[in-house]
Amino acid sequence: MELFYNFKKNGFLILLKTTILAVFFMLIYLFLLFTVNMNLELNSNLDEASNKELYTLTDTLTEPDAFYNFRQSKELLSTVKSFYEKLNTNKNIDFISSFDQPLQIENFKGTIEFNEAYGTDTEIIGNYIDPMTKKEVFDAKSFQVSKNFFDYYNLETENEALFPWNDINIDNHTLPVLLGSNYKKSYSLGETIKGSFYLKPFDFKIIGFLKENTSVFYKNDLNKYLDDYIIVPYPEKLGNVSNENKEFVGMLYFAMLNGDISVKQNKGLDYLTKQLSSIAKETGFYDYTLLGVPTFTLQYNRMYELINYNKTLLISIFLCITICLLAIVHFLTYRMYLHRQSRYYLSYANGESIKQLNTLIVLDVTVGNVLLFVIFVIFYFLFSIQIRLFFLSIVVGMFLFSLLDIGLMNYFLNKDIRSSFNDFY
Repeated sequence: MELFYNFKKNGFLILLKTTILAVFFMLIYLFLLFTVNMNLELNSNLDEASNKELYTLTDTLTEPDAFYNFRQSKELLSTVKSFYEKLNTNKNIDFISSFDQPLQIENFKGTIEFNEAYGTDTEIIGNYIDPMTKKEVFDAKSFQVSKNFFDYYNLETENEALFPWNDINIDNHTLPVLLGSNYKKSYSLGETIKGSFYLKPFDFKIIGFLKENTSVFYKNDLNKYLDDYIIVPYPEKLGNVSNENKEFVGMLYFAMLNGDISVKQNKGLDYLTKQLSSIAKETGFYDYTLLGVPTFTLQYNRMYELINYNKTLLISIFLCITICLLAIVHFLTYRMYLHRQSRYYLSYANGESIKQLNTLIVLDVTVGNVLLFVIFVIFYFLFSIQIRLFFLSIVVGMFLFSLLDIGLMNYFLNKDIRSSFNDFY
């Protein structure tokens, strides 16, 4: 009955106070969730960046004629093949090969956002007739990766699909592909996409979808997001060069050769140079050079500093919000006390002990806390949450604010008792 009368007197104030606290506790939960996840991600990436140095390997055949003439020789292309295989299997360094050559897709079912020119200064053409095949095609964003690259960045798929690396054969006309998460509205698992890669026709079989917001470091872009990309695997075993395939493998092998090399910081550039020189002597391919990529480490450090600065700013704002909230809670609790003051006076005048009055106060405070608890139980079942953080921010927070409520009510009551409830005489 007391709970009913309390809610009748303070119903609006209880609802208002419960709503304010619910929003505040959710802000605490989201802040802790952001802080924990960001620290885990940054510490992992920063540790990766601080312990390794990253260099870009590229060929020196920058002149179009020199590049074309090189690709006309089976013997010279075989040196590229051997150089790549030795580099890719070297246990002392990590060669992570990737490239973003677009695919020409027939009967494309996606939107213009998947076009390779989307988001750049290049004009977006959309569907067009390929002059070679006479078919209508769409230049779709694509990202080709080696197994080392895939493992280095720990790329994850929603259905835990993996490329059958040892079975990938570019001489076949079917290749498995992974699609970025944004493709789920356009294509389905197991579906086959027809298109061409370096002018060679392929059937691209969809084996899975990357997890949302998957990103990698690529050409000084700290976070190249792959949500709009078709991921094509590079073969682990390269076939022999022949007159029939030299045009295709000539472009493919050079694309595969252009990648990043990661070495431990205590080994450095001299060690890497010696490794590459040794491979060059074994294979006969010398048309390569290295480009330093200090931005990999620098950008992570700068981002870490920026986020730490913003985190300090967020904490300051959060403390200001907390102080304001405490003032609001004090005001609302006092108003609720005033609405129940006559009940406490009657109990005190009838000879009830302080302990009995405190019990009454606890019951009055319980109404709002029960309502708040019900809100969070509903939230728990409706949304995916991290249980430990939820417990820390919600349950502990409710407990502390319950103590604050009881403490304030007791303070107001004791103040009235000391003045013998003068307002009622």
